[in-house]
Amino acid sequence: MTTNVTVYIGSMDANYAKFRFTDPAEWERVRAQIASAMDAGKGLIEFSRKGDKVVYVYSPFLAISWIESGA
Repeated sequence: MTTNVTVYIGSMDANYAKFRFTDPAEWERVRAQIASAMDAGKGLIEFSRKGDKVVYVYSPFLAISWIESGA
């Protein structure tokens, strides 16, 4: 199971947001939102950051990538 995930929202050559997950359950919740939005071609993706909720509206033009490490 993945223990360390870093998610990047936006283009890497411009401004981007970075989120880090170490809790597998939290990452699975967000990963499911990303997969669902990508499959539908639109949708909301919610991240928790320092007690706040950050919401992105997914479209095919929003770059989302992540790096998984750990076993």
